[in-house]
Amino acid sequence: MNPMRTVSAAVLLAATLIAPAAYAATTADMAKVTMAAKADVRPVANVVQIIGKWTKADLAELSKAGAIKTFDTKMLYPAADQVKIATAQTAKSAELGKFREALRGDAGLTKWFSANKIDINRVIAVGGTHADPHVYLY
Repeated sequence: MNPMRTVSAAVLLAATLIAPAAYAATTADMAKVTMAAKADVRPVANVVQIIGKWTKADLAELSKAGAIKTFDTKMLYPAADQVKIATAQTAKSAELGKFREALRGDAGLTKWFSANKIDINRVIAVGGTHADPHVYLY
């Protein structure tokens, strides 16, 4: 048996096993961030409803996204709507804590937030679709 063939097979096997994990860890940090404009704003009632709600599937969608639209609610919503968002954020603080810990637990997403200078402590919700994911900040 050729020793180089054995080494090559071992290297190929290791690369095959490592590649999916490396791909998943790097996909999110490659996603393009786009900032939502006033024309993109969702009704405040819809935003309030999703604050602090998330699933592992939501985080997986963010990890696979090619682009993530970011809604900075402090810049996009009028004062009356910001009060509603702040009230919901306070009421759902326990859920938000778990949500943010889950974001921090995903190395790829943490790297993406850091690279795009987005403070995870400002993230209050995820929404949109798998083709057009959204992150809401407050």
